[in-house]
Amino acid sequence: MLKKTLLIIVIILLVLFGWIGFGLYLMVIEDHYGDLQDIYFDSKSGDIIVNKQTKKFGVITKNWKRADVITKENDTLDLYELIYTNQKENKYEVFRSENKLKIKKLTFDEIVELKEKKKLETIIKN
Repeated sequence: MLKKTLLIIVIILLVLFGWIGFGLYLMVIEDHYGDLQDIYFDSKSGDIIVNKQTKKFGVITKNWKRADVITKENDTLDLYELIYTNQKENKYEVFRSENKLKIKKLTFDEIVELKEKKKLETIIKN
């Protein structure tokens, strides 16, 4: 009887600490990205993100805490840096392609053309 009680208490504590840890993880993402957390959660590594106003674009690479963007110039930017300029959120769009695209050979106009030909699927846009 004592073993069952201890086992139940340990399981409850593990679930409780797991729930708290998951909540803290979500808070870290929300604190860093704010309104951009939808991009973090809905995009995958390999998706293309385009800043429509500055015409900068890149490929999203994600890890468990951050989403970085590798640009055509081979710079690695935080997602926040690509979207925000002068503390203002720019218009952006995230695309997904079934085919592997070479980012170094793409231009902004080619991305628009691929979108019109429906070779890129829009995941998120504002």
